[in-house]
Amino acid sequence: MPNYLLRLAFVGTNFYGWQVQPNLRTVQGEIQKALSQILCEDVKVTGCCRTDSGVHALDYIANFKTQKDFPEEKLLKALNGILPKDVGVYAVKKVSEEFNARYSVKGKVYLYKIWNSEVRNPFLYPFSWQVKREINTEVLRNILKKFEGTHDFRALTKLEEERNTVINLEEVSLNVEYPLIEIRLKASHFLRYMVRRIVGTAVKISLGLYSEEVLEELLQGKGNSPYTAPPQGLHLEKVLL
Repeated sequence: MPNYLLRLAFVGTNFYGWQVQPNLRTVQGEIQKALSQILCEDVKVTGCCRTDSGVHALDYIANFKTQKDFPEEKLLKALNGILPKDVGVYAVKKVSEEFNARYSVKGKVYLYKIWNSEVRNPFLYPFSWQVKREINTEVLRNILKKFEGTHDFRALTKLEEERNTVINLEEVSLNVEYPLIEIRLKASHFLRYMVRRIVGTAVKISLGLYSEEVLEELLQGKGNSPYTAPPQGLHLEKVLL
């Protein structure tokens, strides 16, 4: 049975995340609907991960199997002709039958954007967290570096059934082109809300709203994250295969 890989991007503003939910608009739902229309059969699409409502993706991986052997370029053109304007597929590739978007991924890179100004940027507003108080970016950089390495991130996630919460956060970097602040995080996988809670906690500590003792407890898997950054600043930037 032919197995196809999709690479796509989407603006998450008007979606209730990736995963299909009854009576709600989701990215998976839109893609399955489009593929079913093109292929004239029910299609189940597997995604590389969940995304929360309002979160964006610059590079998302999915796959599906079909009864039909469809030319890749023809399928790419057909999908982009049917899908809504906030979803774009930029690659279609036939892969081995064993490939699974959820389990074949080797890593992910997330990007979080902060607009650090009292003046709203209307072009970035839907894609960033506006923080009006001035952030000391060197303090923020030092705090973020403490998240690097292997830690138990149970205090920075929504606990799900028996999931391993020990993760090696390979890289956390900060790029500043003031007032735009960009935070990148790389790991083999992430837990739900993990990136948003890392960013939210780091920003609040850098603003002096919480002490660094809170961070030490969180990295030992104790307590609860004091703040979850809003979803619109989060972008799945790259999926590593």
